[in-house]
Amino acid sequence: MNSNFLIIDCTGKNDCIALIKDNNFFIKKIQSNLIKYEILVLEILEFIEEHHIKLDEKISIAVNIGPGSFSGIRIALAAAKGLHISKNINLLSYNNFLLNAVTHLKENKKIISIQKTSKLFYFVEVLNKKQITCSNPQIINANKFDFNNCIVVAPIELNKDKELLSFKIKEIKFVENKLMNINLLIDNNLLENKLIKPLYLS
Repeated sequence: MNSNFLIIDCTGKNDCIALIKDNNFFIKKIQSNLIKYEILVLEILEFIEEHHIKLDEKISIAVNIGPGSFSGIRIALAAAKGLHISKNINLLSYNNFLLNAVTHLKENKKIISIQKTSKLFYFVEVLNKKQITCSNPQIINANKFDFNNCIVVAPIELNKDKELLSFKIKEIKFVENKLMNINLLIDNNLLENKLIKPLYLS
């Protein structure tokens, strides 16, 4: 896998583009209300030119597929796929469930990573045995769900969510969504290259 990456995150929370170049990390925030396909592509081209990166087979693109703003994710995917096709660049994806869970992989416990839509809580189960595996997102039914013997992680903005606190989880880690943690996803081969589409949660 390439060591240089262009990262695109337009999920609606701290939208940004980033570059990993020769183990250096550069990030640029984007105003969410200005995200349009044409503007995003211009921002990307200016950003990579500023850091003297060429769009060629020596760089990969990693795009955040959610959950988050469906329109923002679709625009990010359109820009990424356009660059992928026109420049023959490797295209990969990641999601917020894994980005939040990845710092706890070394603890060798089952990790439950939680995200909330406007109405529902979803989780994925991440296991680190011989190989790291991740389930598909599922709706949490708090009455039937067992939160014991696992590490539960949730975005820091949910730390005062009354409904989540009512689940009576013994130990929950509220984590910041740090884009720099994508290095851990790369190192653990957790970027996906198949069926790259928005992670839509109702």
